[in-house]
Amino acid sequence: MKKIFVYAFAVMLAFTGMAVFTGGDRAFSENENRQMTVVSDVISADVMSGDFQKELTAYSSDQFPGRDFLAGLATELKIETGRKDIGGAYIGKDGFYFEKKLDKDIDMDRFERNLKKVEKIALKYPDKRVTVMLVPESGSVYRSKLPENAEIFDDDRMYQKAQEHLQDCRVINLKEQLKEESDKDGGNILYYRTDHHWTLAGAYEGYRALMGKSCTFAAEEVSDEFLGTLYSNVLDFRAEKTVDQGGSLDKVSIPVIKNKVRVVADGKEIELFDRDAIKEKDKYKIYFGGNYGITTIKAESSLQRGKKLTVIKDSFANTLVPLLVEDYDEIIMADMRYTSASIDMLTMESDEILFLYQLSNFAGDTNIAKLTI
Repeated sequence: MKKIFVYAFAVMLAFTGMAVFTGGDRAFSENENRQMTVVSDVISADVMSGDFQKELTAYSSDQFPGRDFLAGLATELKIETGRKDIGGAYIGKDGFYFEKKLDKDIDMDRFERNLKKVEKIALKYPDKRVTVMLVPESGSVYRSKLPENAEIFDDDRMYQKAQEHLQDCRVINLKEQLKEESDKDGGNILYYRTDHHWTLAGAYEGYRALMGKSCTFAAEEVSDEFLGTLYSNVLDFRAEKTVDQGGSLDKVSIPVIKNKVRVVADGKEIELFDRDAIKEKDKYKIYFGGNYGITTIKAESSLQRGKKLTVIKDSFANTLVPLLVEDYDEIIMADMRYTSASIDMLTMESDEILFLYQLSNFAGDTNIAKLTI
């Protein structure tokens, strides 16, 4: 009997290996939102350097038959045994997933260096209003939906550090405002249930804090089946249902903008909203079609007598900036992951500078250092 089991296991491994190398390559994983290792990567790898073995291992993992199904099955088993921490995410209440980030995951030295760089920029441009908005994690806002005893990093300590270092900046701490809004009965969902980004409703709270006023706009729903990156990490198939059915599917909405604008991203004219993105897994890309180095948004008709804004940002800005196009004649967005432009170039004609990041993204960003003073 033991020999039969061994032979059966060997045959299964042989068929699995054959399936990996004969089943056809999958070049892109929508669930993981990344390029997969394909056979051409293996063939072109250098044997002597060890790259061949690395590529072969990656290829076998990426092209394993039923990879997503097996990952989902493993998640199901973990949940059934009481696990609430899977793939770097907490499985929360009401269909919410939260990034698991602890104090040890935050580089406080880099965080303070980035704060000091922003303060130097504010000192360099005393005639420009410099604002810093560091958006809290969804787990900090929806703490009551976290699993029992789940730990997250101490963002209050970080906001205190920001206030200490940014003496010449306006610092906006959205945490209490977002928590207050999230606690309202029947209130809007401020963060996507399966993604770290905020929704249009969350970005609107950012707008109110930044501008000191409300704005009126119609929201157009473009999808009701959004699943984000946290879902991709966890692959809990139960999320693929509506919230009423016990799942996590979210709606994606965009604001209806009255003021006509021209948008140019890295030298190419684009739309404010890329509707083709709704057909993709990453539906958050409906805003601008994703991230670019430098994006310029100009109003076709001047409404604010030349008022201009520069936004140094991560992807959280993509949802908020469209709400600002009726308050500024021109907005320049710079994502330092994709550009090495100097701060002088980015802010030359601007009246205001806004640093808009998710708090933990700002703390870990190595590209702010590229903003030469």
